[in-house]
Amino acid sequence: MFKAFLRYWFIAIPLLIIVIAGLIAGDTIWASHLNNNNPAPIQPRAHPATSIITLPRGQELFMPFLLVVQLHATVTWNNTDTVAHTVTTTAQQSQFLNRQAFSFDLPPGGQEHFTFNQAGLYHYYDPTRSTWNPRLARVAANKDVPHFPLAMDGIIWVEGTIPNLPSVALNFIPKGHDDFASEFLAINRPGGITWHNLDEDPHFVGLVAGWSSPLNPTDIGLFRIAGTDDVPGGASITVLFNTPGLYYYYCRNHDQVDPFTHRAKALPMASEYPIPMEGFVLVVG
Repeated sequence: MFKAFLRYWFIAIPLLIIVIAGLIAGDTIWASHLNNNNPAPIQPRAHPATSIITLPRGQELFMPFLLVVQLHATVTWNNTDTVAHTVTTTAQQSQFLNRQAFSFDLPPGGQEHFTFNQAGLYHYYDPTRSTWNPRLARVAANKDVPHFPLAMDGIIWVEGTIPNLPSVALNFIPKGHDDFASEFLAINRPGGITWHNLDEDPHFVGLVAGWSSPLNPTDIGLFRIAGTDDVPGGASITVLFNTPGLYYYYCRNHDQVDPFTHRAKALPMASEYPIPMEGFVLVVG
């Protein structure tokens, strides 16, 4: 499986660079999708006056799930629950992900602060209410939490320059899995992402509704990616990103959007349940 993944990677990267170059030059046609080709930008949203993440009583959630702050901002976790919680970054780390690790315990009614001096994405969770799956590199909800299958995790985007990001990236849907190979990708703009479906079934890429700029700043449309049952080797779609922001997407075949948290929630029929088929693209520049 890993060797096959590498073969696809080495074949696809040169093709992806060619596709992106054409997109930037205006000579390549967009991959067809179900929405119109010129969606209107979403209304911009100003940064919040305070950067507070709340742990509501009896919810086993971090609210909001996605938070955007400026570089050198201090974020406060406020535990309004009647039980203690632990907050810690996940095991992943890269040039743009979890560049500063943190971990602390929050007693009932307690607060903790952390100052972010490195731009990038930070993925954290409560290991007492959710579980890190090392095989999939995902956070999975414990079955006894109130909003199962939603996990008690959260993401912070610290805005700023991140050196040496590529302008193109490739993501796979592995064979036999209702999941994306990489949960987090980051590129410089203008750039693009190609999704290639190695699974038998078709999958979709579309943004999760309920967020506003700089989260999902432009609607990319809804893309169907045919599987190997329909297309030999599986189909690919490429999306050009020209607007900076954090794009939160999911597969509508295997998830639904929770109206309370505006999060992708896995359907029981999904192979990786309770882990949702979701992903994040950070576009910088």
